[in-house]
Amino acid sequence: MKTFNHSTRTFFILLCLLVFTTCKKEKDPVIVTLTVNTSQLGEQLADPPGCTLSATPSSVVIFDDGNPKNFTILVKDGTEIEWEGVTSDGGDVDIKKIIYKGGTNIFDKDSIPGIDDKGKEKVKVKVKRKTALNNDYVYKIKFKVKNKEGIQMIDPKIQVN
Repeated sequence: MKTFNHSTRTFFILLCLLVFTTCKKEKDPVIVTLTVNTSQLGEQLADPPGCTLSATPSSVVIFDDGNPKNFTILVKDGTEIEWEGVTSDGGDVDIKKIIYKGGTNIFDKDSIPGIDDKGKEKVKVKVKRKTALNNDYVYKIKFKVKNKEGIQMIDPKIQVN
């Protein structure tokens, strides 16, 4: 009888630990970072030169030829994505808005505004649906480099499986 109670108690504790770690463990967000080289930026509002994109973790990047229009990440349904911006010399870039442009709309809205996060604007949103085959989510990132005139845009892609 003691062995049965001990085995049952051990099983129950292991089951509780498994449930706790599975439920408690949240997926880390995918962070898309827009880096702007202000010396190359110029006045061009759409697809300005001097902009690059990267993602953390880097394993989500499935295409990056250096052109932000072609930058594509692959994430799972339900992943939270966060967009942030910096300049190559350490200044701030505000992410003003993410705007749906074409393909499968993976979010509930066509336009997702930036929110203030410690004096810097970022966009955070959770993916709501998968993309259809060859129908990536194409979007615009509206951004503003602090201490510069004008809001500029680039338009990368997201695939969701």
